[in-house]
Amino acid sequence: MKFYFLIACCLFCKSLLAGESVTLKYNLTGSGNYFPYYTGDSDLPGIFPEIVQQILNTANIQGEHVVLPAKRTVKSLITGKIDFDIISTAWLSKQERDNPLFVYSEPLFQMSEYLVSLPKHAKKWQSLAAINGNNVGTVMGYYYYDDDEFSRMDFPSEKELILALQRQRLEVVIISELSALFWSRELGVQVALGAAHSDGFLRIRILHKYRHLLPQINQAIKQLHQEGTISSIEQKYIDIINKIPTL
Repeated sequence: MKFYFLIACCLFCKSLLAGESVTLKYNLTGSGNYFPYYTGDSDLPGIFPEIVQQILNTANIQGEHVVLPAKRTVKSLITGKIDFDIISTAWLSKQERDNPLFVYSEPLFQMSEYLVSLPKHAKKWQSLAAINGNNVGTVMGYYYYDDDEFSRMDFPSEKELILALQRQRLEVVIISELSALFWSRELGVQVALGAAHSDGFLRIRILHKYRHLLPQINQAIKQLHQEGTISSIEQKYIDIINKIPTL
């Protein structure tokens, strides 16, 4: 009798645990043309999808990617349509960084964004203060901590920013270093890096209600750093960019 009672208790506890398990929904698409961070290619999905999948697998957490445009990501986090994304706190204003709705993981890897222009205009954009009061190319829906200092000229993607420079629709854009290198080479447009606009570590930004999962996530990140997995994923995409012929 005791044996059957123990089995019943085990089954009941198992059902409770199953009921408490969650599948975290997330969005990593950025602009959609966000190479090398997100590509939409199942064979080479990008740095973000590959790293997140490794983290979820290592942390034994179920995940589901939800494709959203960048401008809807924050609203989708607030409404609970998604549970986390990847972001650098260097992109955020202090008010946004301190939003109690979110908690942040340990660092994943570093990303730098620059003022980028055609080479003939490069000298003008070596100081970050140079953008104050000027039109600056930005990606629709992206965070820019100081966008009250300049006039945003929103474009759909990083690719479109480089094309806008080529067509001389504006003189300067803000774009990550690796995205600028990729689209410059892919489109055959020579560009020059100016002043750094932001420099910081990317982290998982997750809803506060899932803060109890943060130790698992952080332990997985620590393990993947120790194994060299995160750096090897990043390097794989850097190597792809470096193999594209330069002008």
